[in-house]
Amino acid sequence: MGSKSTFFKFFVVVTLVVLLIFQILAMKQSDRLYERINKLQKDMGNMSFSSGNGSPASSSDDSKAGDWLVRRIGSEPPTLNPITYKDLYASLICGSDGGNNIFETLLTYNYDTAELEALLAESWEISDDGLEFTFTIRDDAYFSDGTPVTSDDLIFAYETIINPEIDAANLANYYKDVEGYERIDNKTVVFKMSRAYFKSLEMLGGIPVIPKHVYQFEDASEFNQNRADPVGSGPYLFDKWDVGSQIVLTRNENYWGSKPNFKKIVYRVISNDKAALQALQSHTLDVLSVTPEQFVKYSQDEEFCNNFHVISYWNPSSGFTYVGWNSESRFFKDKLVRQAMTHIVDRDAINEHLFKNLFRVTTGPFFFMGHQNNPEIEPWPFDPQRACELLDEAGWKDTDGDGVRDKNGVPFNFKLTTVSANETGEKMCLLIKDQLEQVGVIMELDPYEWSVFTDKLHKREFEAVTLGWSGALESDPYQVWHSSQIEGGSNYVGFNVPRADELIVQARATIDPDKRNKLFHEFHAILHEQQPYTFMFNRKSLVFIDKRIENVTIHKLGLNSKEWYVPQDKQRYH
Repeated sequence: MGSKSTFFKFFVVVTLVVLLIFQILAMKQSDRLYERINKLQKDMGNMSFSSGNGSPASSSDDSKAGDWLVRRIGSEPPTLNPITYKDLYASLICGSDGGNNIFETLLTYNYDTAELEALLAESWEISDDGLEFTFTIRDDAYFSDGTPVTSDDLIFAYETIINPEIDAANLANYYKDVEGYERIDNKTVVFKMSRAYFKSLEMLGGIPVIPKHVYQFEDASEFNQNRADPVGSGPYLFDKWDVGSQIVLTRNENYWGSKPNFKKIVYRVISNDKAALQALQSHTLDVLSVTPEQFVKYSQDEEFCNNFHVISYWNPSSGFTYVGWNSESRFFKDKLVRQAMTHIVDRDAINEHLFKNLFRVTTGPFFFMGHQNNPEIEPWPFDPQRACELLDEAGWKDTDGDGVRDKNGVPFNFKLTTVSANETGEKMCLLIKDQLEQVGVIMELDPYEWSVFTDKLHKREFEAVTLGWSGALESDPYQVWHSSQIEGGSNYVGFNVPRADELIVQARATIDPDKRNKLFHEFHAILHEQQPYTFMFNRKSLVFIDKRIENVTIHKLGLNSKEWYVPQDKQRYH
C-alpha cells in the first residue's frame, strides 16, 4: 500500500499511464475492508488485530537468494523523499508500488485477499465508533542504520505531512479529518478522527514511517530539498543514483523482516519504448510493461515466448488515461464544447488501430469492475455531426470561411500539452488532431520533458493536457475532483460543481458501502454530463518478464515481485 502511490493518485501521479508513457501502479483497496470496519462499528467494542506472535518472518531460502532485478523507469523522479514525491517512478522505487522497498508503512495490502495486514504494526485497534485508531509498532522493527522504529518516528512523519510549509499538500488532504493524536508509549500511538472517513484505516496505516533523527529539520525548505539518500526501514537500501542512467538499491542485510531474494534492484532510465524492448531482448532488462503493439507482435513469437513470461491482466491500479480540458481556458469553459470534444474523438478506432483492442473505452475515474463505477453510464459515442451541433450552439462557428471555427474573432486553435519522447502517445495525439480538424478545430501538440511537464501541470499552465491516473478497487475522488483542490491539489482542470462537492464529502463520511456507492454513482453521472475529461481508456497490464525469474504469479492485486527469485544455476549477476 503506502501513503502516496497509494493516494495519488494521487498524485501522482504521477503516474501515470498516459498514452503508455507511464507505468501505473497504485493504491489497492477492497469493499471487504470497509464492511469489516462497519461490522466493528455496529457489532463490537474495541477489537484488536494482530500480526501473529510479533516475530519477523523467516529469512528467505538461500537457494532462491541472489541475482539482480533490473527494471525500467521512463524518466528520473524529481525526488526520492517519501513525503514530497508526487510521481509514479519515485513510488515504484521507494514506496508502496515498489513493495515498500525503502520505506515502510504500518499496514500493507495482501496481494491475494486485497485486505490490509500488518507490516510495521504489531497490532491495531479501532474504537466502536470508528473514530479512534490505535497502532502498536513491532518491537523488532529497525531502520537501516540500526535505530529502532518508535512512536516518535510515526508522529514525526504525520506532523511533517500536515505541515503547511512542507510540499505535501496533496497528501495532507487525506489527513484533514484527523483531530489529533496521543502518544501512549514508545511504541503506541492513538489517532483521533473528527468524523467518520471510509479510508481512515488505510490512510493512517499508510503513513510512510521515516526516521526522525535523519529527517528532522529546522526549516521546511531544508526538508523539501532533501531529494536523495533516502533512509528507511525497508528490505532495501539506497545505493547510488547515476543521473540520467540508473538508480540502484542494495539488499538490506540487517533487515528486521524476511530477507528479500534479489541482491540488488536496478532502475534503468529508458524513455523510448523501442529502446526499452531492445534492452529486454538483450537481457539488460528483466521486467517491462509494453505497448499493445509490442504485446501482440511478440506474444505470437514462439522463440520470444520461450525466453520471456508473457502476461496480461486487468489491474485496478492501472487506472485510466484521459484528455483533460482546462475549464479556465476560453475554449473549454462551456460544457457543450467539452461534450463536443468527446463526440469528436473516435476512441473505438484509436483502441483498434493503436491498442489492438486490448484497452477498454471508459466513462469515468472508477475501476470498471468495481462497485463505485455506475454501470448504467455508457461512453459518449463517436458522433461528429452531434459535435458540430454542440459547437454551433456554444457559438463556435466558421464565420470567415477559412475552415476553422471561431468565436468573437478568436479561432478555435488550442495546444495539447503532452510528455515528449513517446512514440505511441504521439501517434494517439496525432489521430485526435486529425479527427478534430474534420470539424474545424485545430489542435497543436505541445510536448515537454517530464519534469517541465509536471511543473506546468501543477501550475495549470495548459489549455488541454493528456495524462493518466492510477486506480484502485475503491478510490477517494476528493483530491482530484473537489473544488477545494483546484489550488494546490490535483484538480488541474478546475472542475467546480457544487453538487459534486457535496456528494464527495457525503461519500467520504459514509462507512456503509452500499450507501456510499449510490453517492459515487450520482457523482459519476455528473462527471459524465460535464465532461471535464474525455475519459479515454482503462489500460490492461501487459508485461514481459525474463523467464530466468521464477514464481511469477498473477494475484488479485497484480504481480508481487517480492515472491520472485532466480535459481542459482540461472543467476546472471554475482
